[in-house]
Amino acid sequence: MTGEPSEAAAQPIATVRADKASSSLVGEWAHVSKRWDRHHLSMKLLQLRSTRKWTRKVAAQAAGIPESALRNYELMKSAPKEEHLEGLASAYGIRAEALHYYDFGDVDLVAQAFFQFAATYGLEPVANERYSALRPTSSFMKSFLKKWAAQYAQLESDSDRDDYERWKDSFASDFEPSQFPLRYEYDPRESWILIAPWQNRMQAQKLPELRARCSPVKTQSDLAEEAGISLATLRSYEQGARVPKYAALQKLSTALGVRRGALVFTDFGNPIQAAHALFQLSASYSLTPVQLQEGPVLLATAPTSKSFFMEWARRHETRAAHINEYESWLDRAVFPVVDEADGHPLS
Repeated sequence: MTGEPSEAAAQPIATVRADKASSSLVGEWAHVSKRWDRHHLSMKLLQLRSTRKWTRKVAAQAAGIPESALRNYELMKSAPKEEHLEGLASAYGIRAEALHYYDFGDVDLVAQAFFQFAATYGLEPVANERYSALRPTSSFMKSFLKKWAAQYAQLESDSDRDDYERWKDSFASDFEPSQFPLRYEYDPRESWILIAPWQNRMQAQKLPELRARCSPVKTQSDLAEEAGISLATLRSYEQGARVPKYAALQKLSTALGVRRGALVFTDFGNPIQAAHALFQLSASYSLTPVQLQEGPVLLATAPTSKSFFMEWARRHETRAAHINEYESWLDRAVFPVVDEADGHPLS
């Protein structure tokens, strides 16, 4: 096989630790974030091509894209166009969603990714003396996790692993959009449609909520002054016209007393795309699909006493009586520090 990535490109992607987040690291954060996504896509494309024993030229022709473009994607030199991802997916006989990768390398965002994923697609944290896990609450997620757990349970050999990866790469299932009110809205002309741009909509809702939870309550003028941004800029965020970049996120989160991740909304798209994102999120943070007597769950492999999901479950269970405390914890929570060598939690 030709065109292997350079030694530098194949190195593990370092994690930007939450305690290092500052305006002086804007360039580094953006660079590492892009490398995290491109690194995983590069490894996936190389693996798919190697399995078929295709040259890069053959793969590019099958995908209907320039060979130079595929080379850049495999060497992490550029991010792929959506139509190129669709062409590559078609050539390799997989879903295009399997080639969408998300930034799960920044621990300041991972906790929020779990929280947002759970609220949007139907998961909740549970824990007892035996385990901590994520349990499905929507019919789509229940069906998906049941199928996933069944596939995972069959793993016994390398050939089983190949079948398992092919199943994941090709996963798709019917779903009812009305089950996902945070992601779909009803349009009398077109029935249910994806909310877009979703990040703008969610942030426009979040900022006023956070201002209202401050003591004393912060007006737009108060927040703009404390964050060192113009009032017009803050209004544009709260109107959904734009989303803040890294430096503004840092200033806003500091002024509001929350984690930067509380102001970042990762768009996992429709439930099929979200399922593929959950494959990635679970692989990065040690969650295993298991069919229990109580039903299918994503089991946390960290010791229960040290599990992030244990703490989340405890607070989630009492949220009705302590909603303000629960919301405040969500906005300030951070996932356990990640081992930069392998991307897994140390705890």
